[in-house]
Amino acid sequence: MSKPAPQTPDSPLAARLRAVEGGLTKSEAMIAQWLMLNEAGLPLETGASIAAKTGVSEITVSRFLRRLGFRGMTELKAEIGSPAALHIHATDRYIRLLEGELGTLLKRDADAILGLGAQIARPEWAEAIATIDAADEVFVTGFQTVRGLAEDFARRLSIVRGSVRYISAHDAGLAEWVPSQRRAGEARALVLVDMVPYAREAEVIVRTARRLGIGVVVITDELNTWAQAHTPFVFHAATKVGAFLESTGPLATLLNLVTHAVAGCDPDKARRRISTWPSVLRDLGLY
Repeated sequence: MSKPAPQTPDSPLAARLRAVEGGLTKSEAMIAQWLMLNEAGLPLETGASIAAKTGVSEITVSRFLRRLGFRGMTELKAEIGSPAALHIHATDRYIRLLEGELGTLLKRDADAILGLGAQIARPEWAEAIATIDAADEVFVTGFQTVRGLAEDFARRLSIVRGSVRYISAHDAGLAEWVPSQRRAGEARALVLVDMVPYAREAEVIVRTARRLGIGVVVITDELNTWAQAHTPFVFHAATKVGAFLESTGPLATLLNLVTHAVAGCDPDKARRRISTWPSVLRDLGLY
């Protein structure tokens, strides 16, 4: 069993936040959590930028700072110190964390995520994003342990563009792909999330999609060797970091990058969808 990393004492700001955490409003709790997680970067922030990043008003941020005992951002920054000092403190915590087994796994996961840069730098990346953006309808699928990732990606992608749906060959038998005269001529795309243990089923799905003229993008692990034979749009994330199970973190990050890139194809349209979405949900009272 690995030795736990030494406990890092609270910073002065963290101590103030913990002192009031029991009686915070929802907005105040959001600000408090954001301040706690982003203390190292606070010297570069303003009240307006914090408000924008937490989704509250600038007045709410100012009132919360006063509740903590600060008359404004200037006093807050004076207490927490310089950016250089904060960087040293954060680096010290990082080094101590890496001494343990979990720290080693965290570093490997971080390295795997940074390694995604080589994937999105490929010329096929822009072509794949254009394929998804241009499609009149986008299908998403994944199997067993990565099904949850695929479903989450489908929901998030549907926020920034229309006509996205998750499909399961086991549930509907790919009835969604039966040609429709009403939608003849429309472009369709499939995003497949795959890990090698499920390759046999995944390859059949991809082969079927290509036969039906559906463009295919595959988001997969580092052991996938079959997908390239069916589509040039194959992007790999390292998942073997030495944990008991494969790490899905890099795959999730890669899917987040796909969502962001698709939204970036028409940012004004994506922003309109995002701003309209709450009005659709209003009667449900979820937020």
